[in-house]
Amino acid sequence: MILDKALDFIKKNELIKYGDKILVGLSGGADSVCLTHILHTLGERMGLTLYTAHLNHGIRGAEAERDEMFAEEFSRQLGIEYFVKHADVKSCARLTGESEELCGRRLRYEFFDELCEKHGIDKIATAHNKNDNAETILMNFIRGSSLAGLCGIPVRRDNIIRPVLCLTRDEITEYIDKNNLKYVTDSTNLEEVYTRNKIRRRLMPEIESDFNPNFISAVVRNSENLQKDRELLDALANEAYEKCGNDIELLGKQHISVRRRIIYKMLGECIADMSSVYVDAVDSLIMSGKTGSRIALPRGFEAAVSYGRLLIRKSEAEQGDFEYKLTVDAETEIKELGICVKPVRTDSGGPLAFSVPEGAELAIRNRREGDYFFPEGMNGRKKLKKFFIDEKTEREKRSKTGIFTVDGEIAYIMGMRRDRRFKFCGGGIRLEITEIGGAAK
Repeated sequence: MILDKALDFIKKNELIKYGDKILVGLSGGADSVCLTHILHTLGERMGLTLYTAHLNHGIRGAEAERDEMFAEEFSRQLGIEYFVKHADVKSCARLTGESEELCGRRLRYEFFDELCEKHGIDKIATAHNKNDNAETILMNFIRGSSLAGLCGIPVRRDNIIRPVLCLTRDEITEYIDKNNLKYVTDSTNLEEVYTRNKIRRRLMPEIESDFNPNFISAVVRNSENLQKDRELLDALANEAYEKCGNDIELLGKQHISVRRRIIYKMLGECIADMSSVYVDAVDSLIMSGKTGSRIALPRGFEAAVSYGRLLIRKSEAEQGDFEYKLTVDAETEIKELGICVKPVRTDSGGPLAFSVPEGAELAIRNRREGDYFFPEGMNGRKKLKKFFIDEKTEREKRSKTGIFTVDGEIAYIMGMRRDRRFKFCGGGIRLEITEIGGAAK
């Protein structure tokens, strides 16, 4: 019995516990109608509180209005609280540069998340089925996906569950017919302009007809085996990441499969949905190990090698310049450095005391091209860039290092070196530095 099969799947994967509040994404199609009805049927014995949600994308005109009305009426018939939201996906996609499909998906899940937070809902149930899973795996394979993509649609992701992922589309149709349920059909599912529809309507029927009538089950079974392999490799990679950190030499000694997973993890902390092309490029950086080498990454990030370490950071162009004028006896917040600076007059000197001309213009800024200064304890002048290199200062820290200037001349590389021209010799100013919030530095 299909209902029992779904219940066994839910229990086996521990998708639902007694008393859960569950939000069902209800498009009005056969899959979501089947899911809603199954959870409604199981609701009393499992103590569930159900809600349904429908996002009207504003794309298919009268058909979209029909779907919305159907979802509302179906929910009312089952006595389930229903939520709806309208969105202009076309306009949103133009603004963000996303495809309409990706934008619609993002807006839908944002809507679901808002409802969960507002109503204390535990889980979001979506109606992905076994056919969807096989189509996704095949589509990812055609596109040259990583192992993660070949594992298909996960049964659970955070608070999102897929209780009918065990059912084929034929089983869903059988359940719909047996329970005399109505549903609506999205006309775009019949159009072969989308890759998934081509795979669903042309490629998979041909494979099942000419090569393997049990192709869907075979593909899903293989993906489950791959998922087990992936879990082992991910565990090994996590263990290696703990030991290696961003040490280039240690990373270079890892197996390529483990190393690539570490790179994905490092990139994923900054950039979502990272292409394998960038992973390969970062891997080449690691194996070269040359300080100063770097590559551009999406969204203004870059990967760089700096003195034996791999750094994933905002590129210099994204970091931006800053400069703040200082006033004697007044506190100035330098948000880029997380500090407040107050110059005060002094005759007693101290570690941060400087002799400066009366009425000199004081400032805190970050570095500029061509900067140089006259370091204490050295003869002659030195370019700031060369100073940073000699001090083995990582590139990401160079643009975030505060520089105290007097009439535009460097007087102090903060936390590192003073300029001998402004050595305190009785009478001048002292810098008082505190963290933003008040703690002394």
